[in-house]
Amino acid sequence: MRLLLGLLFALYLHAAIAQTALQMPAQPSTQPQAVPQLSPQAAYDEAARPLDITRRAVENWSDVEQAALAIAIAQAKDSCLARNPYQYTGEDLIAYARLCAFAQMWEHVQQAATGYLIARNAATPEEKLTGFPNLAMAFDYEVQASLKLNNSDNAFGTAQTMLRTVPYDDLTSEATNATYRYVQLIYTDEALELLKQRQPILLSLLRAHAAPSATAVASAHPLLSVHELYADAIDLPAMLQFANEPKAAAAAFAELEGALPASLSPDDAILTAQSRRQYLLLGAPMPVVAATTSLLDTAAPAPPKLNGNFGAATVLFLFPDWCAQCVGKGQSFSTATAALEPSGARFYALLAQDAPPAPAVKTAAKTPAKSGAASAARTGKALSGTKTETAHVDVQVGVKPTPAQLLEGTPTLIVPKETVDTFAATDFPLIIVVDHQGIVRDIQTAPDNALAHGGLVEQLAARVLEQWPPPAQQPRPKE
Repeated sequence: MRLLLGLLFALYLHAAIAQTALQMPAQPSTQPQAVPQLSPQAAYDEAARPLDITRRAVENWSDVEQAALAIAIAQAKDSCLARNPYQYTGEDLIAYARLCAFAQMWEHVQQAATGYLIARNAATPEEKLTGFPNLAMAFDYEVQASLKLNNSDNAFGTAQTMLRTVPYDDLTSEATNATYRYVQLIYTDEALELLKQRQPILLSLLRAHAAPSATAVASAHPLLSVHELYADAIDLPAMLQFANEPKAAAAAFAELEGALPASLSPDDAILTAQSRRQYLLLGAPMPVVAATTSLLDTAAPAPPKLNGNFGAATVLFLFPDWCAQCVGKGQSFSTATAALEPSGARFYALLAQDAPPAPAVKTAAKTPAKSGAASAARTGKALSGTKTETAHVDVQVGVKPTPAQLLEGTPTLIVPKETVDTFAATDFPLIIVVDHQGIVRDIQTAPDNALAHGGLVEQLAARVLEQWPPPAQQPRPKE
């Protein structure tokens, strides 16, 4: 009996599998080549970027979080002042530097980092190999503290020493990038010198990615990916472009492209192409950007495109509508316009968003009234057997204003959402500087103080006017 039941079950299972196979679509013999996609991790990082950008601005935190931060900083300050770097050695110095950095006590940070570096220089060769695992972090703290204290010379020298001393990792990248960005306009030659010093290191690491075993260098921090190395390395040709050295820039770019591994992962291929695409905008005419609305005067028509008249130079301040801290800088847009106006340069904020919906056409609803009700309305007396109507009251519901509404009255243009991709923008706000002929001369992420008087926006405009001056205006003939 059991055997019979087993055979019947086997026959039933075989028939069910056969039926399922008949219902499933056949797998095509040849599949079209799939479009390269980011890995799940890279796709997650990309999806989370708006949140990360928003959260890094403390002004976007809730009142509760800001209050907690203030308390934490105050406590860290008390703890930093209750100690001094001279009572610590080794890794305790790094911990002390971290404590004081959180408290924004930069002199103490610098003292702790300097003490760590001095101890390392005085150590024996054997001790240097294993006794200072956070050497890169000490260099980074030294650089960041120097920049906060406006000592760019010390930051520059420390960054140079860091490149010669420790493997190139995320901390080396952070320190050198912060230094060259700080001095790019006040000491352009030094910025180029620092980038030229690190470029062979970056190219060597890119070439080493073709042979993974060559990248196994001891470091307390993970080595950078191909696209991260490429993003740092392309800063040199970009800086050469901004220094009006197009031939040197072309040579540096060609050398960088030649150092890339022949085979790249989808993540590296996609993200490297994005950095390349943004770089190739430099020295080329600005892409056509059409504005849909001018928020300076919503009644006036927006310029059909920005490419018609650039003045002596134009600075664009691009951001998407979700960038709360970008929208929050709206009160500074008019100040930036006024600061650039005497030189003939122009400033526009570009709010990238979906096209605003067409306004709905409002029609008055007609409600015929009965003669009795009409009479009551005229006399003010209610008719017998009728109900007195309650007066209609409009209830105003508070609605959070949109970014466009918050920026009304400022020199802001609403542009299509795709404008962000046009400039291969991944961080915001993004500054794009264009000369009088409409040639893109610089693209970079704006720091928090970019719109301050004498800040980056004014400095970039002044440099473009100096490097690529507009033709002198012809004097008017005498009448």
